[in-house]
Amino acid sequence: MVDKTDIGTSGPEYKFPIELGKVREYARATGYTDHAYFEEENPVIPICFLGIAGRIWGYTFDDPKDTALADVDIDRSLLLHAEEEYEILGVLPRAGDVMAVRTYIKDVYDKEGRKGGIMTFVITETEFKNQAGELVARSHQSVVKTSDAP
Repeated sequence: MVDKTDIGTSGPEYKFPIELGKVREYARATGYTDHAYFEEENPVIPICFLGIAGRIWGYTFDDPKDTALADVDIDRSLLLHAEEEYEILGVLPRAGDVMAVRTYIKDVYDKEGRKGGIMTFVITETEFKNQAGELVARSHQSVVKTSDAP
């Protein structure tokens, strides 16, 4: 079972090309109405757009593909998403940028549930670096694996 020894485990770095068509598609699908997304040649991305990076171009903790994260002993079919946040450390990336992305396990801890049983929390962090190698954004995600109540 996943534990503290898994902290620091990461997948490989992958490239996340921020394609104009994908930015427009995402903005349209999520109801953004700012004309910049549809008229500018390289609009800034909607903040949550970063969340699709692993799903399309790389991997995520719950879908680790063939990475070291896949070796972490946890039943991913029983994971619950608990929390997700984005931290922007500078200028938002724009269409045309290519990010270097890597996800790693930041923390693992157990907590007793209100109805009994143990909940295992796995906290991951994904770093997004621009073409100059500067860290421009992070996403923090928490997933929970619950056990059966006694």
